[in-house]
Amino acid sequence: MIDLAPQAGAAVLALGRPEPVVLIDSQADLAALVLAAGAAEPSTVAVLVRHTSGFLCAAMPPQVPDRLRIPVSPARDLRPRDIEFGISVDAVGTGTGISAAARATTFRRLADPAAVPGDFTRPGHVITVRVLTAHLPPVTLPGAAVALVRATGGEPVAAYGHLVSERDPTGLAGAREAREFARREGLTAVSTAELVERGPSLAAAVRP
Repeated sequence: MIDLAPQAGAAVLALGRPEPVVLIDSQADLAALVLAAGAAEPSTVAVLVRHTSGFLCAAMPPQVPDRLRIPVSPARDLRPRDIEFGISVDAVGTGTGISAAARATTFRRLADPAAVPGDFTRPGHVITVRVLTAHLPPVTLPGAAVALVRATGGEPVAAYGHLVSERDPTGLAGAREAREFARREGLTAVSTAELVERGPSLAAAVRP
């Protein structure tokens, strides 16, 4: 296991059980619910659907979508420099692809080293995100999510969605509300700042 800061270690253990974790970007005042994609189940994906915008993503090193022939989205001008959004996908055989069960299957297949390009239809209901950064700083939520999942020893593909505010359902939860949500739901919370405390270890985890 990658040697991370104590709270990050707790998040790694939670992901390995497997449970969702709350990942917080205090600087951007945003948070995401994160799962290890390879261990996604309908019940855990349903948690993401229920508490996020429902816009679920799969973050991964670029080698994964390259192998699966999932291209980069043409709209790239306003994106952070260390990530690129790719075409959305569904796993073949998942019907409409939008249910929690269908998206759990898609997440697991994206994290399957034996998956091939023909296992997916395009476009779909899971947004692919390429994590390009192999150094620090900065650390985006997708990059930190991949680092945590890789530290579990599993395939470095992270399922995530941005946490919606319960105080104002028209907006996203900030860092303080995200920590309150984690305490109330019994989930592990970790911030990108806590990961940066062990920068070299995090860089090793993010590096493809």
